[in-house]
Amino acid sequence: MKRFLFSLFILSYIITISAKAQEKGTFTDVRDGHLYKFVKINNQTWMAENLAYLPGVNRVADSQFEGKCFYVYGYNSDNLYESAKEANYKKYGALYNWKAAIESCPDGWHLPTDQEWREMEKYLGMKDETGKRGWIGSGDIGKKLKSTSGWNMNGATDETGFNILPAGCRGYHGFESLGFCTYFWTATPAGGDNSWRRGFCGDENGFNREEERRYFGISVRCVKDQER
Repeated sequence: MKRFLFSLFILSYIITISAKAQEKGTFTDVRDGHLYKFVKINNQTWMAENLAYLPGVNRVADSQFEGKCFYVYGYNSDNLYESAKEANYKKYGALYNWKAAIESCPDGWHLPTDQEWREMEKYLGMKDETGKRGWIGSGDIGKKLKSTSGWNMNGATDETGFNILPAGCRGYHGFESLGFCTYFWTATPAGGDNSWRRGFCGDENGFNREEERRYFGISVRCVKDQER
């Protein structure tokens, strides 16, 4: 009887682990043949790496609110062929101003809204901080989403398979924060010339929900359109 109950416990444990396991796979962006990993978290399917779609490339000094700008961290010219050979591009993908970000996800995918990010964060354990601005610590969301390697400071578990890397940004002073932080656009305007974004840094287990100037160049994770 004890052996039967123990076996039943083990079977129940395996079923529970399987139910929590995330669905993973790959898909190809037909525009450029780029192969992306994806991961399903609850009922949302997210890219498990940064968007790398690069139809053009801008110099670091180029800055626009309304026009589209694309950057490769550390590259300061406008030769698309050369920029695509950069190690930072191959590892971290491209950086986008907001106008480029909202128009660059492949067909069947889109730039996630602030609410879609919140849904994932609540599923992963965020408590009572849904509308808060600034650093949010409950649930250790950053710890669960960041890669276990590649950061200058890190204690992440990446238990979700989301695999955030410290891609830095194109900010007020040019290229900044590579190895230390990374940022992701949302599709949600925040008033004026700002939109909401998420930020993750190596020395924080949480994440940052903040407004950002739309001319900044930051990373993109697309989420799959849901069937209706």
